[in-house]
Amino acid sequence: MKNITRLLCLIILLITSISFAQQSDSPAPEATIAETKISFWDLPYLKEAFIDTTPTGRKDSLAIGELGANGGNKDMIIKLSQEIADSMHGLYDSMLITHKGMLLFESYYRRGRVNLASDQASAAKAYTSLALGRTIQLGYLKMADLDKPLVSFLKDLDPTKFVKGAEKITLHKALTMRGGLRISEEQRKEFEKNPSKLKGQGLVQTLLEHSAPITSTSQNYSYGNFNPSLVMQVIEAVVPGTAQDFIKNELLDKMGITNYRWRTGVSGLPEAGWRVSMTSRDMVKWGTLVINKGKWNGEQLISAKFLANATSNIIKPTEDWQPDSFNYGYFFYQTNIIVGDKSYDTTFAWGGGGQYIITVDELDLVVVITGHDREDTIMTQVSKVILPAFVKDQSSVLENPYLGQKPPGLIPEPFAPGMVTTEEWQWSGAFTPDLKEFYFIREVGETEEDKKMKFIVIQNKNNKWQESVISPREGEPFISPDGKTMHLGTRYKERTETGDWSKIKSLGVPFKDFPIMLLTASAKGTYVFDSMGEGILRYSRLIDGEREEPKQFGKEINTGKSNAHPFIAPDESYILWDGRRDSGYGNADIYISFQQQDGSWGEAINLGDKINTESSEAGAFVTPDGKYLFFNRNVGKTKPTDKYDDVDTFWVDAKIIEKLRPKS
Repeated sequence: MKNITRLLCLIILLITSISFAQQSDSPAPEATIAETKISFWDLPYLKEAFIDTTPTGRKDSLAIGELGANGGNKDMIIKLSQEIADSMHGLYDSMLITHKGMLLFESYYRRGRVNLASDQASAAKAYTSLALGRTIQLGYLKMADLDKPLVSFLKDLDPTKFVKGAEKITLHKALTMRGGLRISEEQRKEFEKNPSKLKGQGLVQTLLEHSAPITSTSQNYSYGNFNPSLVMQVIEAVVPGTAQDFIKNELLDKMGITNYRWRTGVSGLPEAGWRVSMTSRDMVKWGTLVINKGKWNGEQLISAKFLANATSNIIKPTEDWQPDSFNYGYFFYQTNIIVGDKSYDTTFAWGGGGQYIITVDELDLVVVITGHDREDTIMTQVSKVILPAFVKDQSSVLENPYLGQKPPGLIPEPFAPGMVTTEEWQWSGAFTPDLKEFYFIREVGETEEDKKMKFIVIQNKNNKWQESVISPREGEPFISPDGKTMHLGTRYKERTETGDWSKIKSLGVPFKDFPIMLLTASAKGTYVFDSMGEGILRYSRLIDGEREEPKQFGKEINTGKSNAHPFIAPDESYILWDGRRDSGYGNADIYISFQQQDGSWGEAINLGDKINTESSEAGAFVTPDGKYLFFNRNVGKTKPTDKYDDVDTFWVDAKIIEKLRPKS
C-alpha cells in the first residue's frame, strides 16, 4: 500500500511538473478589450493558473531571469503557487517575484491578467508617500518641512475660521495617520451634499472648520481619517502645475507606467488613499524603486532620506485588523520576518483584499501579490515559504557584511539609510577588520538645547544588526588594521581577551600635547594625525620598536587653509584627508597623496566632482577589506562658507582610488 501511495505521489508530481513546463511556454493571460471595460467583480476566472519560472520580456524595462538559476528555491515557490491555485491560502490573482533586479517568477490566477490594471486599494497610499518624496528630491519641499504646520503650505485657506489646534497637523503627523481630525459620519455625509465647497483647498477648509479641536490626545493613530488627502493637498500646492501632472510626469512616465487608472477625488485632486489601479508588473516597478533606495535607471527619483523614514518603524498601528507584528512609517508598513535564527527587515505597501508590494533589502527581493480575499492571510506564506526560498542557509552569517546594505557603484550613496544615515547629524566611522562592528558618532536629541554627540556602535549579534550607545563622544574612532586597538585622538582602548574594549587610556607624551581630532595607524604602526586649529598633518613612525617624534608632512600635503581627518592605507601606499584649497570644489574637499618609490609623497590629488561638491566633504576612510571608500558630506547647505549643519555618511566603490593612482 505504501509503494502504491508513493507511486501515485510521484505521478502527480511528474504531471504537475509537466504542466508547469508547458505553461511557461504559453503567453501570460491577457484581458480582452471587452474584459478591460467590465467591472473587476464581473471578470471571469481563468480556466487554469498561469505559472512561469522563466518570465517573458514585454519591453517594459523589467530585467528577466530564471527562478532557481538566478536565485530562489524553485520547488518551494512552485509548490506555494499550486496551493494558491488550489485556493488553499485564499483568493489571490497574481504573484510576481524579483531577485537581484531580475523578474524570476510570474503567476496569474482567477481574475489576474498580465495587462489588467487591478485595484490597489490602500496600497495607493504608498504611491502618495513616494510622490511626496519626489517633491523633496526636486527641492519643492525640504525634510525639515515635514514638521511644519501643514496649513502653512496651503495659501488659499482662512485660518481665522479654524478649530483650535489646526496648526498641530504636520506632514509627519499626517503621513503616520496621526493628523488628529475628528469628523463624525454625520458631518461627512452633510459635507457631501454640497460638493462644490470641497473643491481644491475647500476640502481642508471644511475639515478644519468642523473638526473637534486638534489636541495631543486626538493625534493618535487613526487609519485613513483624511490623512492621505491632506498630504495630496500639499503636493498640489508646492509643485508647478497640478499634482496629477506632477505624478504622471515625474513618476509614472519616468518608470514607463502607462496602463493605469488614477481617479480624481471630491476635491478635484488625485485620490491619495485608494481608487488607483496598476498592473502587477508595474507594481514590481514601484517595489524596485523602493529597494533601490529611490533610484530608477540611475536617477534619484525619491529622496533617499525621506524613503528611509517612509519605510522605517515609526509607530505601532492600532486598528484591530492590523497584526501586532506590523509597524508603520509614512503610509508604508514594516515588519521583521524571522527565518531560522535571523531577522529580515521587511517593508510593504498593503491594500485590502491582498494587494502587496513587499521589499526585503537584505535579500534584494521584491514580491508583488494581488487578490480579492476577505481574510487576506498570504503574509503567513511570505514568511514561511517565500523568504526562506531565497535564504541560502538559514543559519549562515550575513551575505553582505556592511550592515546588510547593497553595495554602491562609482557614484556615492548614503550609507545604511535609516540605520546610520538618519535625520540626525552623523560623523566619522570605523569598521572592525571582521566587518561585524561599525563605530560612529551621532547627534542625539529632540531640540537644539537637548542635542548631544553620542558614541554609537552597530554590531552583528546572532546574525542581527543591533545598535547601542557606548558613551558620550570620546573622540573620533579609528580601529587599527589588526583590530586590537581603537584610537580616539590622544587616547585609545585595547581589545581584551573577552572581546570587549578596555578602559580608555592616554597615548602620553608627546601626543597628548597635540589637540588631535583623528589619529590613524598603518599596519606597520605609523601614526598619521591632525591638529585642531593648526590645519597641519603629522606622522610618527615605529622604528625598531621605538616611537619617533612627530614630524610634519611636506607641502604636497600641508598646503592650503586647513588639512584634517587623515587616513593612511594599511600598506602606507596612500593617505586620504580633507583640506581647504582655493582650487577645490567647495568648503572642504577630500584629497589623496600616493607614496612614491623613494618613500616621498606625491602631489595632492582632488578626488573629483563625484566625491566633492560645493559643500563640505571630510573624514574619508577605506573599509578594512579595501573595497569601499566612506566619507562624510554636509547635506544641509551648499554654500562654501556654511558650517557643518547636517552631515550624512556616504560610501562608494574604492575603485575610484585606483583610477587616480599614477601609472608607474
